[in-house]
Amino acid sequence: MVNTKPNIVKEFEGMIKDNAVSGTYRVNIDGIQIDVFPYVFPPSSPFSRSSYVIYNGMNNLNGERVLDIGTGTGIQAIQTVLAGAIEVDAVDINEDAVECARHNVRLNGLDEIIKVWQSDLFDSIPEKEYDLIVTNLPIMNMEEKDIRLHSLYDPGFIYHERLFKEAKTYLNSNGRIFLSHANLQEDGFRKIGELARKHGFSFRVIEAVNYFGYEWRNYEFRLGGEKWK
Repeated sequence: MVNTKPNIVKEFEGMIKDNAVSGTYRVNIDGIQIDVFPYVFPPSSPFSRSSYVIYNGMNNLNGERVLDIGTGTGIQAIQTVLAGAIEVDAVDINEDAVECARHNVRLNGLDEIIKVWQSDLFDSIPEKEYDLIVTNLPIMNMEEKDIRLHSLYDPGFIYHERLFKEAKTYLNSNGRIFLSHANLQEDGFRKIGELARKHGFSFRVIEAVNYFGYEWRNYEFRLGGEKWK
């Protein structure tokens, strides 16, 4: 596990801390009003490319049932409804993020379609099948002592492994996972592929963009089938 933070991560941390001092602020994303609570992962900033890549890749989700893991501000859940989803469950481990997402769901008048609650990945999710699981997990495979910044860190890729191991119970026969990742660490893409294949998922890159010298990818994972690289 690499213990050196790239400069982009250090700058992102600084921005999150500075914004937290100022309190809640509002952003507009493609006409969606989002209030960002202190220390909740921001969906719109020079460094939030993982959020941009994943919700920019959503288009036709007509009639689908969606689970949003690590919902943060709720932007991904809201985007899935605008793309046609008819039922969305959204969870986050962070209590402040849960309150932030609930607030934004109400702000955008979608509380009849989107339900938000606290859960450590699938721990508090009733067993049911979804057409799509969308998630923006922490990208950095390293330790971080400041709990307020844990939305950026997944030491040992524990959350990623749990995602692929546990998601099978919650996907229907044609279900898939959308997940974003970036090569902020040199083995990041390789590790994602290894974990997916280990738990029986095939995958492809839906979209890739270059920003600040790094590549940001939106992956689609499905159980079985060809092992895309």
